[in-house]
Amino acid sequence: MLIVAGALWWDLRTEPVETRPFAARSLQPGEPVAEAIEWREVPAGLWPLPDISGSVAAVAIAPGEPITTSALTGPVTPPEGWWSVPLTVGTHADAGDTVMLVIVDPPTTVPGLVLRPQTGDPYSLDFEPAVVAVPGESAALVAVAAEQDLLVAAVQP
Repeated sequence: MLIVAGALWWDLRTEPVETRPFAARSLQPGEPVAEAIEWREVPAGLWPLPDISGSVAAVAIAPGEPITTSALTGPVTPPEGWWSVPLTVGTHADAGDTVMLVIVDPPTTVPGLVLRPQTGDPYSLDFEPAVVAVPGESAALVAVAAEQDLLVAAVQP
């Protein structure tokens, strides 16, 4: 009888739970996550609590997906005096990556810092170019070269 009572107690005990963040809506890379979170109970120890203060999505996160440390990155801020320019740099460039912008005519290279990665295919309706910070003195040159399709972006590995 004691074994049956012990087995019943074991089956009826509650598992420890803790709250973890989930995406309340879809998040694009580079978007702040703090205002798009809903907290849900999950079994204790399922995954560590990520630091969401000031964090942005490193990858696209669908509604209802758990938010983990690997899906987050710190906010990327440009150096003082740099300007942000929307550019097609390819989907392999993530927020925080350093890029070398090669202008074909006149042959010039300009450093850049990806603030928000490109999403979607340039030939589709869901395309959004990357936002790349460039030195202020080169911003106009980069913007014109991009508009005239005279710019190629190389991503530092």
